[in-house]
Amino acid sequence: MTAAAFALVIASAVLHAAWNFLLKRGFNKTAFFWCMCGTSALLVVPMGVTVAIIRGLEWKTLGYGVGTMVPHGFYAYTLARSYSVGDLSSVYPIARGMGPALVPLFAVILLGESVSALAVVGIVMVVAGIYATHIDTRFLRDLSHPLKILAAPATQFALLTGVIIAWYTLWDKTSIDADTHPLTVNGFAMAGNFIFLTPFALLAVERDILMREWTTKWRDIIAAGILAPLGYVLVLIALTTSRVSYIAPAREVGIVLGAALGVLVLGEGYGMTRIWGSVLIVAGCIVLGVAP
Repeated sequence: MTAAAFALVIASAVLHAAWNFLLKRGFNKTAFFWCMCGTSALLVVPMGVTVAIIRGLEWKTLGYGVGTMVPHGFYAYTLARSYSVGDLSSVYPIARGMGPALVPLFAVILLGESVSALAVVGIVMVVAGIYATHIDTRFLRDLSHPLKILAAPATQFALLTGVIIAWYTLWDKTSIDADTHPLTVNGFAMAGNFIFLTPFALLAVERDILMREWTTKWRDIIAAGILAPLGYVLVLIALTTSRVSYIAPAREVGIVLGAALGVLVLGEGYGMTRIWGSVLIVAGCIVLGVAP
């Protein structure tokens, strides 16, 4: 991974953790995320369409765009559900951590990429740190039975979110490799978030709740709506120069910030376990940053 790509990914990780923190602070997570996704779509969809037209809009571009809208749409729903029932410092590491575990495997199998031995060490460190970050003190006696942790609904939604993250990361890398511009990919992604979440927001959330979320949290919503597409386009740009099996794990340095915000700002429990796990994640990301 080049130094420039690594810097882009780290900046993206900080922005990603910040908007997830704002989402978690929302009163109704589905309402907040829907308003946020609408803000993001208004900002980036026109740019993505303009770039696509200037470069010559092709059916291939539309196909890749629709292909990214689907997983991003599922992602919007499962992430909102995760934060509705779980802590930021627990859900965020699981959701973000599934990527490093799955993306390199899928990248080797589906994209024909190779991974150096040093990168494998970094990936293992990141994944181990993510697991440690999720283990609450009350679960220490159950380390020999890790599947018991899966009983929590928040964990199940977070794991599903992580699988979807791996899905759209690989798809978007394929789209970038096929010469789809990062701004166009980003526009389709944000549109997918908003379009897919709209029926859930309108059918499952009362209108007065939607209005209350906007009137009381509009500053956070606008801030998150800017941070989300900005953070993701930085990742897409990094993907134009580096392997997805390196980019995906390095991006998870944001887990440290997410866990810290959950424990220190939101007052969530089991801080030491999650902080030590985050330290291991940082170490793994540093290894990935220097891997050939």
